[in-house]
Amino acid sequence: MLVVCVITISVCAAFAFEHTTSSQSPQPQNQLRIERTATVSYVVDGDTIHLEGDEKVRMVGVNTPELHSTNSDERRRAYEAKAFVENLCQAGTTIGLDVDDLERHDKYGRTLAIVYVNIDGSWMNLNMELLRRGYAEVLYIPPSEFNPYNWV
Repeated sequence: MLVVCVITISVCAAFAFEHTTSSQSPQPQNQLRIERTATVSYVVDGDTIHLEGDEKVRMVGVNTPELHSTNSDERRRAYEAKAFVENLCQAGTTIGLDVDDLERHDKYGRTLAIVYVNIDGSWMNLNMELLRRGYAEVLYIPPSEFNPYNWV
């Protein structure tokens, strides 16, 4: 009888611990969460998109080379990243946004977000894809609800 009580208490404690820790852990980084959609006006560079209504979105967690770099290799890579984003985010395209709840804007007033693009009916995390294809490097600036190291 004592053994049955100990086992029962152990199972209940394990269930309670699992339920408590799983409800407090953050959502997986690759889980799709589109808070809102917006329409692209134009692509500024490999990590910034200008939206209709004069909002600029800076893709959180990533950094692409600068278009005006004095280094010719960096400049070439910057234009490749921009072309990749332009191909997926042409003017008039609807994109999905998951805005960073811990740091909604950068020091320039741009909205910090994950950008999702619709490819054949499925939403793709563009920030993660820039990293995966080598167009961008991780840029993690806390506080942020997103950890881009989980994307690579």
